[in-house]
Amino acid sequence: KPLTMYVNDFDLNGSVEQIICAFNGDTAFPLAMKDDLVRQIPTLERSYETFKSYSGQTIHDIFTEDILQRSIVLELNTLENMVLLNDGFGNFKSSPLPSESQLFPVYAMATDDFDHDGIKDILLGGNLSRAKPETGIYSAGHGLLLKGSGNGNWLAVPADSSGFFTRGDIRDFRIIKINGKSVISVARNNENLHFYTF
Repeated sequence: KPLTMYVNDFDLNGSVEQIICAFNGDTAFPLAMKDDLVRQIPTLERSYETFKSYSGQTIHDIFTEDILQRSIVLELNTLENMVLLNDGFGNFKSSPLPSESQLFPVYAMATDDFDHDGIKDILLGGNLSRAKPETGIYSAGHGLLLKGSGNGNWLAVPADSSGFFTRGDIRDFRIIKINGKSVISVARNNENLHFYTF
């Protein structure tokens, strides 16, 4: 079953809330912890004064059918990091990236011929150190080079071979020229810039 997000002004206070639910079988449960949900929708405090009273509650237990029916319901079926390849005629084909690129949220991407073989490669960066305790931090995205094959497939190159390894929450890459050399500048959240030549 897909992840589902209910979008609504649940408590009619003029502010729109989003509640993400995951399915267990055919039953949708909110991912939000009790305190987080009550902070967004204070009227729920009366119904859920304790963690035990909230435990095991489905989205249909928490809200009436009337409220849920006036919600916008969005579904997420694919969580893979992927690229969309243009065939040149306005058609796009999705191509999932290698399994190594699925271990972290991607916030930065750059394409270039990083290994000088005439084929475009992809550089990915990410991480999320400020996450909620129930989800944990994401710290596996130290910069991953994906070597292009020219046919829409990529091979992950280990950091000891690519020479690219940056700790922190990577948020952007820029390819710049300095003294005729190509340089990747790496922007990280609340950190100094890193630079790599290729």
